Formats: sequence, structure tokens, C-alpha cells
Amino acid sequence: MGKKINIDTIKSKFKNENIQNGIVLGSGLNSFADNVTDKVEIPYSEIENFPQTTVVGHDGKFIIGKLKDKMVIIASGRFHYYEGYNKDKIISIVKFFKDFGVKNVIISNAAGIINQKFSIGDIILIEDCIDFTKTAEKYGKIENAKITDNELQIIDSVINRVNFKVQKGKYVWTTGPSYETASEIQYMSSVGGDMVGMSTMPEIIWARENNMNVYSFSCGTNFGTGISKEKLDHSEVKINAEKVKDKFSDLIVKLIDIL
Repeated sequence: MGKKINIDTIKSKFKNENIQNGIVLGSGLNSFADNVTDKVEIPYSEIENFPQTTVVGHDGKFIIGKLKDKMVIIASGRFHYYEGYNKDKIISIVKFFKDFGVKNVIISNAAGIINQKFSIGDIILIEDCIDFTKTAEKYGKIENAKITDNELQIIDSVINRVNFKVQKGKYVWTTGPSYETASEIQYMSSVGGDMVGMSTMPEIIWARENNMNVYSFSCGTNFGTGISKEKLDHSEVKINAEKVKDKFSDLIVKLIDIL
């Protein structure tokens, strides 16, 4: 195995670029990186002290290149508590973005739908989060999970430019890896949850705590247990994420365009 590189070495290769925007891709959304040109790929495995992805649908690499006329850095694959990672490893990507000088963080995930007004294939703006792990405060103030007025204003202007409906809701963060029971889904609904997943909330809180703008979205890939009559599995998540990739790409490209 060759010598691993550190963040300073990576930054030096792009010292003449103004990379303001970072994107975290959730399960099944890796194809968004196809929109990037002149790209350089850096596997997580080549970076000093950086964790490795273990989940199907998470590639495990950074992609740096041009999205239209703007430089971006994309994280294809993220880290979860259920993989055995501690607090610091969970937020490795957004910390990397911060070290790189990124100002705007776009975060995506594949999520289970709780709100039955939503449909599979919907893209849902995360307006706020609900912590079911009892650990979110480790990343900063819980109120930083809520979208700011300025961020919402920018998102609304983007929503007006796309030809599909973007839903809005509250994301419930659980540790996983098991899917929720029907009773848990009912309880999450009763406290205001609209979608549920096993990531994202720590990234949102830490990024805002560290003066980064955050725009976070869920792709509704399945209904929660008890709502859906089908047995849930990760392959369904990946298949349905693939179906929304064009809408997701259109939204994110337009968002980057105005940031």
C-alpha cells in the first residue's frame, strides 16, 4: 500500500481554485457526480486517518471538478453510527469540507417516508430534525438543525425554477442499522416527523455550528414500516433513489448556480 496523503497535500493541488460548494451524496445518489467535468477522484482509502465506507451504495471517494462553471467537491459515500464509527468519524466529511474552505454544504440522503402526504420519489427539503439517538447535542446546538431564514429564501428561489414539487419536512435521525418498527413510525409521526433515516443530522448541526450554510434534502425512497405493506430492504432504497436522480440533479445544479 502506498503512502497516504493528507488534507494539506490535497489542498495544495487546488490552491488556485475557489471551491465554495461541497455536496454529500446519500445512498443510491452517486450518479450525480456524472454531472461534474474535469474531475479528480480521491478515494477515502488514500487519505490519512480518514474512515472507510462499508455500506452498499456509498462509493467512498471525493470528487473535485466543475459543475457548469463552478468548482465543487463531492463526497460520494458517508459514515454512520451503525458502522461502528465514533462521533468524530461521523462528521469527517463536513470537517474535510471546512478544512478545504467550503462555505456552502449540500447534504442529501435516502429516507423512509412517515408523512403519508408524501410519495415515493419525492424530494423533501429538511427544514428541521428530530433526534432519536440522544447524541445530537455532541455536534453543537440542537437549534442549528433548523434551516435559517436566509437558507430558506435561497431554496425557495430554486424551487421556483424546477418543474416538480419539492416537499418540506422534519427529518428523524436514528442510529440504525435496523429499520423502524410500525410502532416507532407511529410515534415519530405523532411528534412531527415526516421522514426518517440514519445520517445527516450530525452533519447539519456541525456545519452550521462552524459557520457554513447548509441545504439538506431527503429523497423519499420507501414508506416506513406499517405504512408500507412490503418488507423493507436496502435494495429498494437504491432502486428508488436511482429513479429520482434526474430530479435531484436538476435541483442541485440550479442551487449551485445561484450560490
